[in-house]
Amino acid sequence: MSIKQTAKNVGIAFLRFIKINYLMVAYIFAAVLIELTGIAVTAGRFYMTSPWLFLSLIAFACLISQYLPGHKLRYAYFMCLILINFILDFVFIVIFDSTGGTIFDYAMLSLRNDAMIIVEVIPMSFTFIFVSGIIIALYGTLGFMFTKRVEKPNVAFSAKITTAALCALVILGNAMLSFFGNYRYDSNNLNYKLYQQETGTYSNKGIVGNMYNELVRGLWFSDIDIGDTEELHDFIYQSYTEPTPLTGKADGYNVVTILCESFEWFTFLCDAEKFPNGFAKNINGEDADEDYIKYALKQLYPNFYRIYESKSTVILNNAHSLEKTDISENKSILGNYPLLYKYINYGYPENSLPYSLPNVLNTLYGVESNSFHNGDKTFYNRNIHHTNALGFNSYTAAEDIYPKDEDGGGLGERRLDSVMFDTCKEQMFPTDHRFNTYITTITQHGQYAERDNLKDYYAKMDEYGILPYDEDDEDGNALRYYCAAGMDTDKAIGIMLNYLDQNGLADNTLITLFGDHNAYYQGISNYAKNIYFTDQVNYTELYRVPVMIKVGNRDLGNPIINKFTCTSDIYPTILDLLGVTTFSNLTYGVSAFSENESILYSRAYDKFLTDKIYFNTLSSIIYQAPDVDADYLAEIEQRATVLLDKISHLNRIFAADYFKGSRGKEFNTMLRAINEQPASAKEEGTSSAA
Repeated sequence: MSIKQTAKNVGIAFLRFIKINYLMVAYIFAAVLIELTGIAVTAGRFYMTSPWLFLSLIAFACLISQYLPGHKLRYAYFMCLILINFILDFVFIVIFDSTGGTIFDYAMLSLRNDAMIIVEVIPMSFTFIFVSGIIIALYGTLGFMFTKRVEKPNVAFSAKITTAALCALVILGNAMLSFFGNYRYDSNNLNYKLYQQETGTYSNKGIVGNMYNELVRGLWFSDIDIGDTEELHDFIYQSYTEPTPLTGKADGYNVVTILCESFEWFTFLCDAEKFPNGFAKNINGEDADEDYIKYALKQLYPNFYRIYESKSTVILNNAHSLEKTDISENKSILGNYPLLYKYINYGYPENSLPYSLPNVLNTLYGVESNSFHNGDKTFYNRNIHHTNALGFNSYTAAEDIYPKDEDGGGLGERRLDSVMFDTCKEQMFPTDHRFNTYITTITQHGQYAERDNLKDYYAKMDEYGILPYDEDDEDGNALRYYCAAGMDTDKAIGIMLNYLDQNGLADNTLITLFGDHNAYYQGISNYAKNIYFTDQVNYTELYRVPVMIKVGNRDLGNPIINKFTCTSDIYPTILDLLGVTTFSNLTYGVSAFSENESILYSRAYDKFLTDKIYFNTLSSIIYQAPDVDADYLAEIEQRATVLLDKISHLNRIFAADYFKGSRGKEFNTMLRAINEQPASAKEEGTSSAA
């Protein structure tokens, strides 16, 4: 037989195979198109750079179909697979859209019980649903039409043998892809993150491929090697936090730290340049000038301004956050957050953490610490994590604050911060002993829609012509609802300030007020700042959030810190003001008053960030400011390397519960020792204490 005839016969056999297996071929196209559509609406790219895991799953599904004897059975099988593909993609797109761009990782399984509270309202991607709907409809209609018109497939014994061999090859290939794609992910050595090819988006492995890979990684590649405990000991104690010009300015003070949910500067400030769609735009009357707007805002947010304009307040004007609430919360209490395949609230809620702010203040001064949040007690497992690992004496949540028959915590209808502060002020700010109080607010938490319990604030906004309701401006209305929620948080701050004044506590109370992350719900932050794309020259401004630190009633001249700071800097800054020295290798950040600058690594988004650069790998930088040069990139690489080394060690500390028992007692002894040394000894910052 000639080569030409052989090729012709092969072609005929191939076409016959395609015809008989038309359902399988159509399934491959349908599944790939649905997947690529999902990638397009999340990552903005209609391709995968590493599609092999996804394709191996498709291949395995196709080979299984070869055991099914009839077209009707195969039709039902493939329709189920397409629908599963669609549902999985839809779920992860919802998570992505509702969390400001988070892709699935294995640790998210810990949040399954809190999923509905986190997601709240299901954002619908019209493009994905529309395109996928057409694909599914076409497959469902055309696929069924031909089930009786096409020759039945061959499921003879010989065909089954061939299929089994191919299945074995696909399974082997999938295992090799899973292994070689994950074996280098060493939680004890994270430097690979600076040079990896991953982009932290679904454009790498696809949505389904990423899910599969994360399950493989979490189940089989997540073990932490504790390693040499002597080396770990030396690392912990080898250096101290350094004194700054403001060290000890709040020596002996009470401490109040308030994490304000989704708090942004444009909640109460008018700045037409930084917030072009904020108050400067959304006001009744074209003749309203800036002076009037600022006057009106001081009537709507008098207590934010009491702090913002106080001479005793330090403004961290260049602070950034790219985290979720629980991570920002832990960073501000611990100064760190490990990179593990678990969220520490769930994975390590009873670890011994003697370096937490409550434990440090208790060890050194016997200070009582209490935590408050007007959300559900079990949300983020705070009821266990706060009183065990973090060392708070008590944790007060909604169940402890509100009558049992009061319904104020449902989706959308957030409880009021002002009610929590008013109800709990005597517990929050005791008058008979020194205290450390941590408060997490909730009223400004998204989603942003009209709420009955905020109607008085809407009326007050309308009275001053601020953010008027416009039925044709969905974004403007969302901003209106967001800022009205901020008015209640402002009222709560007023309750606190008045109570401190009335009870003689204002002079010796250190208050830190900060936003846990930008207002990503419904794109409020993007809208107010008019930032939508990473190529905009001010892109990192999207993640700039407020941090205000009021040092009693000391006259500091209302200093403004313009260097880059982030959530990890809050913990060392508070300790610095209190005059407490601790071990700097346990802190990711530095005091805001230090000459050094930190770098932010986001556990939630797998990104590095400063005010000038945004990336998840130095080989493919997503954004850099126009003035970034080679020297700055070298500095960033060095900062990131130091941070990753700290994270690697913290992985081991958490996984081993290193400070449990005698090591925790040793830490407390060392902590007392370095805080009893004269200042000159502390400044040396040597490892002699170890």
